[in-house]
Amino acid sequence: MNASIDLRIDRIASALPILVDKLTRHGYHFARPEAVLPGPEPTVNESIHRIESEVGTVPYALAQFWKKIGSIDLCGSHADWYGCEYPDPLVVDPASKAIAELQEFLDDREERIRYDFSYVIPVSADDYHKEDVSGGMWYNVDCPATAEDPLINDERHELSFLDYLELALKMGGFLGLDQCPRHTWPLVDLTIDVTQAR
Repeated sequence: MNASIDLRIDRIASALPILVDKLTRHGYHFARPEAVLPGPEPTVNESIHRIESEVGTVPYALAQFWKKIGSIDLCGSHADWYGCEYPDPLVVDPASKAIAELQEFLDDREERIRYDFSYVIPVSADDYHKEDVSGGMWYNVDCPATAEDPLINDERHELSFLDYLELALKMGGFLGLDQCPRHTWPLVDLTIDVTQAR
């Protein structure tokens, strides 16, 4: 247990439905409405146990996210929002996605180890894949855990998992907007800063 991480997760958990509501009221069209904020999976504890039995410790912050929030998928579009080709909407995959990747790893373990391609936990597709364009490696975290709040690998901000989520909330759910100075997303209305409550 880490009280600081738990507090930050609780604040993020409270803020995400508010962000989803703001996007909905602005007429944002979610690509997968059923996946926007579905809640924790009923098998989340079993998933974490299996990963830890096969590979090693799941980072605490990610495990708590899965247990308290589950997953989030803000992919979608708005007819009047333009000026950013790759807005990189916030997505955090559920634990079941990590289990699917684990199975692929176990099915090809010897080959992966030979080429130094160890198991990592998927966090989300990269900004290109979110727009159905071929991109790079999906965002991920190390497993076994190297930190309770791990660095997100293959994501340009080079932030820890919780810092990444907090930045996403400050950016109205779209982490790519900081590269698009002329975008028309209504950030004044969408921004949520949970770090001010620390």
